[in-house]
Amino acid sequence: MQRVCLALMCGLLLVVPGLTFANEGMTEGSELDPLGQPTAYEIGYDLLKTGRFLRAIEAFEKVIAADPTHAMAYTNMAYSFRRMGQYERAIKLYRKALDLQPDLAEAHEYMGEALLTVGKVSEAKSHLAILEGLDATLAEELRAKIARHDNS
Repeated sequence: MQRVCLALMCGLLLVVPGLTFANEGMTEGSELDPLGQPTAYEIGYDLLKTGRFLRAIEAFEKVIAADPTHAMAYTNMAYSFRRMGQYERAIKLYRKALDLQPDLAEAHEYMGEALLTVGKVSEAKSHLAILEGLDATLAEELRAKIARHDNS
């Protein structure tokens, strides 16, 4: 009986640290994989939402390694780089996301914001034109940012 208890305790010591890492950054409403663990994408998204951009990038890199066609992973990785001030790197990743999924509204909106930041207003406006046919709410957000930029 003591050996069984000892074996169970050792097993828990091996499993619990993994659960702690797997759930790091999880917020209410996050999705879990079929085994009850959050997916790498969900971990990355939750880390992004809490401002832990380097950790989010690491998670999105894992998603892309498993699925190089995951356009939202590229978009969210780009968003993380943009929030860290690495605009050119973000722009390259937004381009990759849009190559994979040309109608990805979030990528157009965030690309427009990144382009504004580096002074490429006409390119930002071209993304606004595309975005207007995809998502009126995001288009309005980008339109307002372009207007603020034009007035500054």
